[in-house]
Amino acid sequence: MRDGELREILVPRENAGRDTVRLFLAAHGVTDIDDHTHILLTCIDGLVFDRLVSGGEVPREALEGLVATALR
Repeated sequence: MRDGELREILVPRENAGRDTVRLFLAAHGVTDIDDHTHILLTCIDGLVFDRLVSGGEVPREALEGLVATALR
């Protein structure tokens, strides 16, 4: 990413949300916590971005599907 300001905003950060996802995945027996955390949060970010651009809400079914996939 060439734009330093944009990179600063978009680069994943360690935070309470990321920690919560890690704990959730670990509690459900996921073995590769860091990869699954990154993938799940990236997908959720994409859904949120899509809704910001297109309007509307993120369907609950979409979130449930992402979480179910992350638990595999």
